[in-house]
Amino acid sequence: MKLEGFKALIFDLDGTLVDSMPLHVAAWQQTAPEYGLVVDGEWIHQYGGVPSRKIAAMLAAAQGVTLDCEAVARCKTAYYVAMIGQAVPFPAMLQLVQSMAGQLPMAIGTGSLRSNAEIILQQSGLGRYIQTLVAADDVTEHKPEPHTFLLAAQRLGVVPEQCLVFEDTLIGRQAAHAAGMKCVMVVDGEPDWNSLA
Repeated sequence: MKLEGFKALIFDLDGTLVDSMPLHVAAWQQTAPEYGLVVDGEWIHQYGGVPSRKIAAMLAAAQGVTLDCEAVARCKTAYYVAMIGQAVPFPAMLQLVQSMAGQLPMAIGTGSLRSNAEIILQQSGLGRYIQTLVAADDVTEHKPEPHTFLLAAQRLGVVPEQCLVFEDTLIGRQAAHAAGMKCVMVVDGEPDWNSLA
């Protein structure tokens, strides 16, 4: 592991620490027909970290549909919450978090709602290792904007340049770089240390 020089770790949640992206995709696939939308699972996956209401707005614009995006997001969230118990940590990422406990402060920077993130952190046991959580509710500008990660660094009391981010999407990586942070990509639940940049 290449952690020399870093003073804090910040993790995305869905698709990075826990295998929950398939649940988000499934929730969108259940929601879409109710609102006359068509969704592609790969497209949804690449926007992991973007709040549901913003994804609804993107889909509506792309497909020429007028929507109450808040209502769509509530529907999608309800489907997701019904499945949230299936979200489990990736073994390699759980091991990483456990090995860093007590050595470096750690935060979550997620585009999920706080209530959903807290459920996952509690049921997975990850919450005991995490010092702070920055969720969609905490910022107005979401990934790929840097605000989520900047707020996490601020709450940890560490300057952005000394934070290392773990992400599974290019949007998340963009957010980390915009915050002045290095990023490691997580691929299929494993940190790709060669991607550190």
